[in-house]
Amino acid sequence: MSADHAISAESGARLRSAPRTLFGAALFAAWGIETILWVASTIDAVGNGEAKPGISAVAALALMCLLAGMEGLEVAVIDRWRSLYPDRTTSELAGWLAARQLFVALIVTTATLLAHREPIIIPFTSTQITGGLALGLFDLTWTGFTVLWFAQIFPKHLAATNPDRYLKHTRNSLFPVVEGVRKVGVSQPGEWVAGAVERRLDWPIPHVEAIQESRQGAPPESVAEIWRELIPERAPASASPRREPAGHTGD
Repeated sequence: MSADHAISAESGARLRSAPRTLFGAALFAAWGIETILWVASTIDAVGNGEAKPGISAVAALALMCLLAGMEGLEVAVIDRWRSLYPDRTTSELAGWLAARQLFVALIVTTATLLAHREPIIIPFTSTQITGGLALGLFDLTWTGFTVLWFAQIFPKHLAATNPDRYLKHTRNSLFPVVEGVRKVGVSQPGEWVAGAVERRLDWPIPHVEAIQESRQGAPPESVAEIWRELIPERAPASASPRREPAGHTGD
């Protein structure tokens, strides 16, 4: 009876997940068709004597690979920060994560511009997509899904399942680049804006409430906990050191 119940539960789970699986398969198939069109359009342009589409295609794919490395590095560094740098604070990790966001912002934007093809040709036909909504949707979906699946989800899961092995291949090459951006201060304006708005809205949770939440089973170093360390909390005015009268010396 228990075996029949297990089989029934498994069949029900498969049935419930069927729409999600079918939708995912349809998206992947559509992306595959778009990839064929994108590659064909690039080859056709290069074959007609245009060097720029070929160079931009290589550059776009290289940037996506760099983004993939950075995305996985984020997961691995968060997971292994204490063992890698036992003498560093969580605030430094938060600053490093903020600096890493520069690559996400710049690479996604630049790769989208470099991957743009006009026209998009349909192989073995005279049909072309030359502009308008159709071309915009092509750029949005092909670049968006390529980045999402292969430059974000895939490397993040790769790093999560074996962070030590991931760091072995990326720590020496990618970590110093992010560290350099952090030291330069590229992320500083964003930190200023966050600090000013949060103080204006009295956004941070009270210290006592934070302690209570941590005691209720919240992870001691969750992603949220790390990001909170990016902007140090200002001590309340009542906690400022008391000034001694002139001429008074301590014991």
